Amino acid sequence: MSLHGGEWRIHASAVDEGKVIEDALSWLSGGLSEIIIHKENSTLGAPMQTISVKMKGKQALSSLARLGNESLVSMLELGLDNRVDEDKFLHVRLRLGKLVQGKGAVSLNSNEPVAKGKFKLEVYPGQKAIEVAEDLLMGLIGE
Repeated sequence: MSLHGGEWRIHASAVDEGKVIEDALSWLSGGLSEIIIHKENSTLGAPMQTISVKMKGKQALSSLARLGNESLVSMLELGLDNRVDEDKFLHVRLRLGKLVQGKGAVSLNSNEPVAKGKFKLEVYPGQKAIEVAEDLLMGLIGE
């Protein structure tokens, strides 16, 4: 039950509170990794920023555990078919409004602002990525 690493990324507009989002990402990543802010313009020219944090294996695992049992169980109940891609990444989207309150709530609405998580699963020959992801989440729920 392990990960190679993970990343959280949030796209924010110029009117979003960047510092609040940074603090939320710091909490989510355990405060040990550098928060990276990339400022740019959207395709329509409006200023925006991408705020991200990259984590190594154990830190990425701890970050997923911070989501709490309710979110982890919800992900399992809804199935992981759409969350695990062919490159063995587990994708998670969190509600940004809840995240800035210190809560890791999985987003089920495609129209709300989100924090996007991408976690590289440690999958070995003969293993199926979805089964590894299920075991990983069940292990986090049991802790």
